Amino acid sequence: MKKTMIIAAAAMLMVGGFAGTASAKAFCAACHAGKADKVGPSFEKIVAAYGSVDKVFAFLNSDADLKAKVAGFESKASTMASQVKKYRGLSDEKKAEVRAFFEAELK
Repeated sequence: MKKTMIIAAAAMLMVGGFAGTASAKAFCAACHAGKADKVGPSFEKIVAAYGSVDKVFAFLNSDADLKAKVAGFESKASTMASQVKKYRGLSDEKKAEVRAFFEAELK
C-alpha cells in the first residue's frame, strides 16, 4: 500500500506537476497529513522538529540538503529529497499554494 501511494504520487508529478490548490494538496497529501502520520510524518511533527512553519518553509526554499529530523522516518529521506528538489523548482505561486495547504492542515 505504501509503495503504491509513493508510486502514484511520483507518477502524478512526472505527468506534469500540478496546477491549482487541489493539486497542491496532492503534492504533499500522498505522504503527509496535518495531525496523523502516513507514509511520512504529520505536518504537526514536521513543524515541531523544525520549530515553526516559517522554518519548515525556509528550509524548503533554501538549497540545503535534507536531513531527516523526525525520528522514525529517516528511511524515507531519499524519497523526500526528490520531492524537495521538485518543490524547489516550482513557481512562487505554486509554492504559496503548497504552504497554504500545509497551514490549513495544521488547523
